[in-house]
Parts: sequence; C-alpha cells; structure tokens
Amino acid sequence: MVTKRKIITSLLLLAGILIVLNFLANKFFFRLDFTEGGQYTLSDATKNILKSLDEPVTVTAYFSENLPPDVGKVKGDFKDLLTEYNSISGGKIAYQFINPGEDQQKEMEAQQSGIRPVVINVREKDQMKQQKAYLGAVLQYGEKKEVIPLVQPGSAMEYDLSSNIKKMIVKQKTEIGFLQGNGEPTMQAMPQLAQQLDIIYDVKPVTVTDSTDIPANLKTLVIVAPKDTIPPYVFNKLDAFIARGGRLLAAINRVDGDFTNAQGKSLNTGL
Repeated sequence: MVTKRKIITSLLLLAGILIVLNFLANKFFFRLDFTEGGQYTLSDATKNILKSLDEPVTVTAYFSENLPPDVGKVKGDFKDLLTEYNSISGGKIAYQFINPGEDQQKEMEAQQSGIRPVVINVREKDQMKQQKAYLGAVLQYGEKKEVIPLVQPGSAMEYDLSSNIKKMIVKQKTEIGFLQGNGEPTMQAMPQLAQQLDIIYDVKPVTVTDSTDIPANLKTLVIVAPKDTIPPYVFNKLDAFIARGGRLLAAINRVDGDFTNAQGKSLNTGL
C-alpha cells in the first residue's frame, strides 16, 4: 500500500529531477541530428571560428511575430542555431530577438541598421493578404558590424552567420592568387566568386612570365577555365610553387562549348 510519505518522497524526487534537467538545459545545449545529410550539424570550420573568438559577438535579430508557419519556422531555426553557437563559443555569442512591429522606434532602428521589410502572402479567413515582415540580423564584434538583411527560408543560415563572424574577426587576410594570361576569365568576370572570397581572403591576379615567378608569399593559386595553350615555362613555375608547399586548384574545361548551336571544340591547355 502506497503511504503518504512515499507519495511525497516521489514527488520531491521528481521535482528535483526536473530542476536539475532545467538547469542543464539552460547551461548546456546539444542537438541530435538525424537528417541524412547532417543538416543540423555544424561544420568544423564554424566550430573553429567560434572557439577562436577573443571578444563576444552580439547578434541582434529583428524578426516579426505572427508569421505563417513556413516563414515563422525560420525564426525558430535561427534561434536554435544561435543557441548552439553560444554553447560552442563558451558564451561568446550573445543574442536577442526584437520584434520591429512593437513600436515605430524599433522598426526605424532595424531599417537604419540595413534590414528592410519583405512582403509575404498570408492566408486569413480564406483570403490572401499581404503582410510586412522583418527577417534579418545585425552582428557586432567590437567596433565592427555586419548585417544579414534577410534570413530566407531554406537558406544556408550557418554559412551566412559564420562567414559574417569570420569577416569581422579576421585580423590579416590570406592572399589567394588567380592565374591570368592564358585565356582565364578576370575577377571582374566572376563578381560573385570575388565577393564571397573577399570576406576572408585577399584576392590577387597572378601573371607568370619566363622572367617572373609566382610571388613567394602566395600559398594558394587557382587556375580557372584557361582557353589557351599554357607555355612550358608556366608549368615549371607551377612545379616550383608546389615543391615549396604551395596549394593549387585547377578548374578546367576539356571542351569549349557553344550553347547556341549545341556544339563544342576540344581544348588543349597542357594541363
């Protein structure tokens, strides 16, 4: 027969377990990822960035309330991501969520920070109407500031967040060279690539002649889609570059395709 004392003891034990679990949940954060591609598992690059922080990073997230479920999920995913960043960084990622719709001052603050509202379609009482929504964040590290103007559903949140943090904390950019002079496209012809690399790298065009070498301070050289035959002396310089520990990335085409008439001609670059 269950006595009153046993009931009280069981209730106190249960309450104690709940208190401990609540304490651990607030102090430590972990997330089990059962997705096939590891969708919710942070990359090693992100973990290294977070563990290398010398100062705290403050994230002010401007998210509207009462959003449709598919859009509102973005806020939950972004908050979970920030919670995990906070845990891995040892508390150096501080964040707060602000609803710009609460008052005009907060809305003006969001817009002045570079976060503009987007218009989304909302179904209400079997009718479609348009609603203004804020889905952005401002990151601050010391005196440096970066803005994620729009966190889109299904976007690469980790990449956006980590690359902006890395952009603020990098003290000296590593140089990356792009080989030129053999029919390769210029950096101006690859603006998206140049923009993304510029976050953490200093991109330099490199032209090699029979009397000039690859710069001694360069550790990485990229060859993108050359169309001309590369002279033998360039390969000699590339051999010397690799021999001294240089890293080489070659993205080459075997065929120069003409998509207007579905034809192509073979390319012989020597690579």
